[in-house]
Amino acid sequence: MSDDLSQRLGKIEGLLEGIDKKVDRLDDRTERQDDRLRVVERKTWTNSILASGIISVGIAMVKDKFIT
Repeated sequence: MSDDLSQRLGKIEGLLEGIDKKVDRLDDRTERQDDRLRVVERKTWTNSILASGIISVGIAMVKDKFIT
């Protein structure tokens, strides 16, 4: 194998290793973002349940006042 071909293969190998490291970092970053999003989704779910309960009770009280 010629020296020029060996050098080119070495450069390609180095580039692939660099790409692999960047992909690993992106995977870690994506995982952290997913974890944060799950927390936000849980809080949103909880808040929407509480808000709908409060609104339902309020509507029931208004209906009770006007119907009776």
